[in-house]
Formats: sequence, structure tokens, C-alpha cells
Amino acid sequence: MAIPIPIRASGFTVGHLEADVKIDVFIDLQCPHSRQLWPNLMAVREHYKDARLSITAHIITLSNHRQAWEVSLGVFALAQNNALTAFDFIGFLYSKQELFYNQPFLNKTHADLQDLVADFAVEFAGVDREEYRLKAQEHDVYIAARTPIRFAATRAVWATPTLFINNADDVPVDHRSTLSDWRAVLDSLLDQ
Repeated sequence: MAIPIPIRASGFTVGHLEADVKIDVFIDLQCPHSRQLWPNLMAVREHYKDARLSITAHIITLSNHRQAWEVSLGVFALAQNNALTAFDFIGFLYSKQELFYNQPFLNKTHADLQDLVADFAVEFAGVDREEYRLKAQEHDVYIAARTPIRFAATRAVWATPTLFINNADDVPVDHRSTLSDWRAVLDSLLDQ
């Protein structure tokens, strides 16, 4: 079955609109390796803030991370199309990951998870809890949140974090890479 045309392209993009170097990262909000990657990726973002570089975060849900889908909906509901809000909220959620990881949710319900994500949205952005909860249940939020998962399938992404630089998937950086490791790859690309 073909993937329907999404409302908007997959992911949240920050950086230069006409970037020469485009980083695509597929992350899962419950993935500890994605959490480990995030601060270093944000260091890359800060270091190259004036360069012709962009970073697109595609939030996907791995099959063994049952809490990740509801947390992902939270990003799409809160950020809507605002990439800066999405990036900041993703960082916030990673700082709270231990609260929605496997063991803490072993005996909790889906409603408990929805309440927790609403609490996160209120704590992070000061939004009205009920307005946020209604937004998180909207069909457009659901469609926006499933788009990256379908896009990931077209790129043969099955694990997180998965990185692409200028559409190449054989990249020498991963979740353990420091800013220096990233610079060893990116500086030469940006100097051309």
C-alpha cells in the first residue's frame, strides 16, 4: 500500500533554510540512545548556528517502547508546527525519560501516561491542561505524529537513533559522538 501524501513533510527542522549540509535524525522519545544523542546534537546545532546547516528531527516510535507514542503525540500537540518549541520540548522530555520508561510504567495505564504527558506540557510551557489534552486528541495531531514513522519506513529506518547527513546513511557519528567527532565530519563538508 502506498503512503498517502502527508499534511506537511516529516520532522521538525531547525537551522538554515537553504542548508548545504542537512542532518536528519530519527529518534524515539523512550530510547536511551536517542536521549544520549540529543545533548551532543544540540551542541552541533549551537556550534553551527551561523552555518548553512539544518537538523531535522523525525520522532518515531519503536515497537518495544509502548509509552513513546503518547509522548510523541505530546510534542506534536504542544509544538504544532513550531520546530524550536519541538526541539526544546524534546530536550525537556529526555530529561524526564526515567518517569515514563519501562519499569516505572509496568503497572500503570494508558490514562496514567496521558496524565503524565499533560503534566509535562503544563510544566514545560504553562499551557492550560484541558486545552492541551483536547489538542493531543485531534486527528491532525495524530496524522502529523504518524508521518515520521511512515517516512522512516521509506528510508529503511528500524532503530533509533538513525542519522543521515545529506541523505547518506553511512555516517561516522552516532549517539556516543561528541561535538569534536561531529566537527571532524561537518567542517570539511561546510568548507567546500
